[in-house]
Amino acid sequence: MLREPTLTDQSKSPPPLLARADYHVHTAWCGHATGTPREYVDAAVAAGLGEIGFAVHVPVTIPIKEKINLNREQFALYLDEAPRLRDEYAGRIAVRIAGEFDYIPGQEAEIEEFATAFPYDYLLGAVHFLGNWNVDNPRSVNRWETADVAAVYRRYYELLAEAARSGTFDIVSHFDLVKKFGYRPDEDVTDAETAAADAVAEAGMTVEINTAGWRKPVGEQYPSAKILRLLRERNIPLCLGSDAHAPDQVGHRFDEAAALARSLGWTALAHYRRRERTLAPV
Repeated sequence: MLREPTLTDQSKSPPPLLARADYHVHTAWCGHATGTPREYVDAAVAAGLGEIGFAVHVPVTIPIKEKINLNREQFALYLDEAPRLRDEYAGRIAVRIAGEFDYIPGQEAEIEEFATAFPYDYLLGAVHFLGNWNVDNPRSVNRWETADVAAVYRRYYELLAEAARSGTFDIVSHFDLVKKFGYRPDEDVTDAETAAADAVAEAGMTVEINTAGWRKPVGEQYPSAKILRLLRERNIPLCLGSDAHAPDQVGHRFDEAAALARSLGWTALAHYRRRERTLAPV
């Protein structure tokens, strides 16, 4: 059973350190990562980070049988262990408690159940599924060979905009994840990207610079410099996330990500505590 939210769960948290933060790390619980929560925190301390945020895959029902999200029992364990780590490491690093939610039309009630299960520091909204296709899964990459790539991109951005308009989430995960395997549309989809950026701006959300893209076939960060310029035009804040699936990926290439943000005009990055956003210099 999920616990009822209570602010006393975070009463011992220190004020935000507002040093460099990695707001997107996973654990072995998701079934496609390695390492315990403690190993990720230790890696963040060793990397000189001031904050680390767990973005476990919340157990919203997904349309495939592969183990990707935590199950309910694992999620309950996470909501017990993460606060203990937060309190234990207080003064050395701020441990933020969050979740990465798959936005799937028709699953709104389940999303709401988990979104209100705990007084999180922030919630990440993500699109991984177009119907029953997990578009970023290497096991289904062959579907790209026969797909209408432009149509896939447009549907992806439609769902991203819907996720923003839901008002549930604080941060957009990997804004243009759809490009992961390097398949690019043969027509301009700027209108779809722009519509998604508009929805994010209207929702008052933050977008992460997700450095995992540098580790993937596409070979660039999420989102692209083009999309980052769209976000800058709309004054959308940024944060940093490694999308680490192993402890040694924590803080991956953050110097480059911060430099990219500065080069495009951002002077501050977003930080979260109890779902309240603070901006601090890059």
